[in-house]
Amino acid sequence: MPKQNNLNNHQSSLHRERGTTAYINTTHIRHNLNVFKQLHRGKVIAVVKADAYGHGLTRVVPALSACDAFAVATIEEALELRELAADKKILLLEGVFNRYEMNKAIEQRFDVVVHQDYQIGLLQEVNSPAEIDVWLKIDTGMNRLGFDKNELADKLAELKAIDAVATIRLMSHFASSDLLNSAQTQTQIQCNSWLKSLGHEYSFSNTGAVLNQLAEPDEWARVGVGLFGISPLAAGYWGHTYGLKPAMHLTAKIISSKTITAGALVGYGGNFMAKHDMRIGIVGIGYADGYPWSEHGSSVLLDGLKAPVIGRVSMDMIAIDITNFDHQMTGKQVTIWGGDLPIESVAEDLKLIPYTLSCGITRRVKFYAIQ
Repeated sequence: MPKQNNLNNHQSSLHRERGTTAYINTTHIRHNLNVFKQLHRGKVIAVVKADAYGHGLTRVVPALSACDAFAVATIEEALELRELAADKKILLLEGVFNRYEMNKAIEQRFDVVVHQDYQIGLLQEVNSPAEIDVWLKIDTGMNRLGFDKNELADKLAELKAIDAVATIRLMSHFASSDLLNSAQTQTQIQCNSWLKSLGHEYSFSNTGAVLNQLAEPDEWARVGVGLFGISPLAAGYWGHTYGLKPAMHLTAKIISSKTITAGALVGYGGNFMAKHDMRIGIVGIGYADGYPWSEHGSSVLLDGLKAPVIGRVSMDMIAIDITNFDHQMTGKQVTIWGGDLPIESVAEDLKLIPYTLSCGITRRVKFYAIQ
């Protein structure tokens, strides 16, 4: 949770504002990386795609300087990242898709994932003395990206024959790293063991696989959402279970409050009816800020206690039940998630995954990096 003096400073400066703010704790991010380096003895790739899972690339990258490499999804993300990490290995998880991107990857010393024949063709067309490291992706059962394992020998031979290719590593991806005993996971583990036996460096595991002790000791593990204190595993196995600390503390303010009588309807569609006289607070955050519209309700944290969200989420506002709180509530700050209200808990209430919450924060939200 952000240090109270930092919060108080911002609260006073935002007293007459909407106050929709995300505090990013860079000390917690450093701590989380250290946790994963303790859990995994091999190398750790810090995955910072999607603007560092919504936490802000420029704020996050300096806190992850101890990682062994970075990874992003797109060439645009990689170019932005290179400005922040001049000498670090950067991996393009989706590879490149045209000659321009291939040339940029070589120029900027990016590693590329190769998962389709077209990308091998792009490598064969390279006319440059510079070389590029390649990660050959094998589909072990997720059926998303990657070559079939029966094609592996041919694809390795093609890549080894290309002058522009330097090191070749192997990669796969767990589809259900949270389900250790599923038939799919066990099949993937067996296939990964075979890939490992071929003698190349490799990367099989994501955050969930590391937390569930599926990662091989000497692999390059790809850790993403866990760096921000978020666990992708089921309820009861949230970030704090593993000693992770939440990086984002999202807050907003009650911009108005009122008393309503029994039978009154709240919000669009009137799908919430007051069963008794009650007081409600209107909080300055909505789906245009990144608080998702959902048929399922959650709560916010107000003065350390949960206040239920009632009615439908609007574009700019949500309504909360403040009947049991002090009368004067306008201007009070509430926690949307973070601190003592884990983002995993909010996601579970909303029947979503926590990724959609952190990645969904929009530019209307003010960000502050704190330590």
